[in-house]
Amino acid sequence: MINGRFISDVDLLSQIQSDEEQALLMLMQKYDRSLFRYIRSKTNSLESAEEAVQDIFISLWNNRHTIVIHDSLSPYLFKSAKHKVVDFYIANSKNITHQDVLLPEYNHLTVPSAESEIIDSELNDWLSGEINKMPVNIRNVFRLSRIEHLPVKEIADKLSLSEQTVKNNLTIALKRLHARLQRMESISLLLMILKICLRLK
Repeated sequence: MINGRFISDVDLLSQIQSDEEQALLMLMQKYDRSLFRYIRSKTNSLESAEEAVQDIFISLWNNRHTIVIHDSLSPYLFKSAKHKVVDFYIANSKNITHQDVLLPEYNHLTVPSAESEIIDSELNDWLSGEINKMPVNIRNVFRLSRIEHLPVKEIADKLSLSEQTVKNNLTIALKRLHARLQRMESISLLLMILKICLRLK
């Protein structure tokens, strides 16, 4: 609000696209708390939530000229938040399918149990499939680290690798999963999830 006048998201985005940094700050003040609460509630990590919120607004600024909205920026921002949460669970090799991370914060309804089971199965299959596609050394390091929870030194000894090689392989594995995640919108699984989400709105 400026001088008692509320500024819509459309106007704020227009100003941001004109490189007005003050408009970005105003947008952050409007949404940063709700985004932070959403991400923290899903990750239970203060540090991850703070970092994710910063990343979301940095990404918005960097991509400002390609963003198109007709009303609110909320769907765009919470979609970004959803991806941050999924990134968090992939990075920590946790089961993302039981965390309700694929539904936006403003949706208080639950996915019907049958559809939830389908999503659980499809996502688990996807993650397992992506791990199996990794080169052998990277796959073995990833499984020992994220599934068997072995420390880097023990993995290095077990696989006869240097500790730095183990770290490098973990980094490659996480980057690979992240890249694949970004392409999920092009596959039928995410289309199914989006259809469910839209039906529940």
